[in-house]
Amino acid sequence: MLVNKKEKLQYRKNQFIRFLKSRTGKAAAGVCAAAIVLIAGIYTWNKGSLTREGLALCRQGDYAEAQTVFKNAVIADNMDPDNYVHLGIACLGSSEYEDAKKQFQLALNLDEENQEAYRGMGIAAYKTGDYEGAIEYLNRALDYSGINIGKMEYDILWYRADAEKALEDYEAASVTYSALLELEGDTALIRCFRGTMYCCLGDKEKAMEDFDAAVKKKGNGYELFWNIYDSMDQAGWREEAVEYLKLTEQPGYVDSDTAGSGDEVRRYQGMIDYICGDYKKAIERLSGDTLKKDEKAQEYLALAYEMNGDSAKALSIYLEQVGADNADADDYNRIARYFIRCGQGEQAVIYLEQGISSFGKSDLQDLYYNMITAFESCGDYDGALDALKTYVSLYGEDDAAKHEQAFLKERVS
Repeated sequence: MLVNKKEKLQYRKNQFIRFLKSRTGKAAAGVCAAAIVLIAGIYTWNKGSLTREGLALCRQGDYAEAQTVFKNAVIADNMDPDNYVHLGIACLGSSEYEDAKKQFQLALNLDEENQEAYRGMGIAAYKTGDYEGAIEYLNRALDYSGINIGKMEYDILWYRADAEKALEDYEAASVTYSALLELEGDTALIRCFRGTMYCCLGDKEKAMEDFDAAVKKKGNGYELFWNIYDSMDQAGWREEAVEYLKLTEQPGYVDSDTAGSGDEVRRYQGMIDYICGDYKKAIERLSGDTLKKDEKAQEYLALAYEMNGDSAKALSIYLEQVGADNADADDYNRIARYFIRCGQGEQAVIYLEQGISSFGKSDLQDLYYNMITAFESCGDYDGALDALKTYVSLYGEDDAAKHEQAFLKERVS
């Protein structure tokens, strides 16, 4: 007689062992083993099928449906960190950054060395404005890169550079671009980005060294030269900036295969003509009917008309832009700055007020700043001071605000 639970379990165990040793038991064990192998194979195939389907949907941009597929993968196996990583990536694609963070954290709970999960956390942090957190997670992702350096590591470094730029840590960003040059190769794009960081640091020699190397690469289009011009000009080196634009007129610098369509080429050439002071040539290139819907081309066409003494045509373009169904805050800024240049601050204020009442806060900073200069242009310094106080209350006391404060201090009693 079995007197306790332990003895009962031992009895059943002995019976099972004797059964396995028998001919019938051996046959049954073989069937079970075969079934287990078959089920494992079906499970592995099904899991792979869900992963392939979900990743294909991500490539197609259908992130909502991809989430559904990856959620089913999680249900099928909630102990596989890759399922959470894939679901997190789909959430990133849908701009659901907090949900993405949750999925990547679940992956890290299962595998604390999961490089893709750290990368995902870094991207989610970057997208939500947590740049310091983004750098921390991206660095953790690099810690688990292993021996082989590939696309994953390049991608992580690009995001880290973006986060460093957002923090205005241009020295750190230049170091990251240097790492990319070592790992990815000496490309015009990386040279251009690093040169821009040197511009921000005020190092003209290093900036021009990178820009000179960039423009000598094969396959460059107009955009590269325009970006170099912008970086040099903002650093205060306008003369040198214009010289880079002039290189586009020389053979061998712009690749016809990457220059863009005919309209894109005319737009860039017209913009360069304007910057170089040839306003009549800029008007000729930018006046084509096919460029009437090109906002950038129209912006520079209006400026060229203005500089060529035809204010009426310039104003007609500005009015057409603010009257369009797809008008944005930039359009209102442009027409306001036109009136400020013409000394018609009152008209500028009208359009700035219209713009402020029409768009979201994220688009309004330039409008609020231009409101200050609009009041100044018509001699209303008390109005300018009130506009400055409003600007500071919304956006803080940045360098532009400090400049205006110094200007108005001498003019307001």
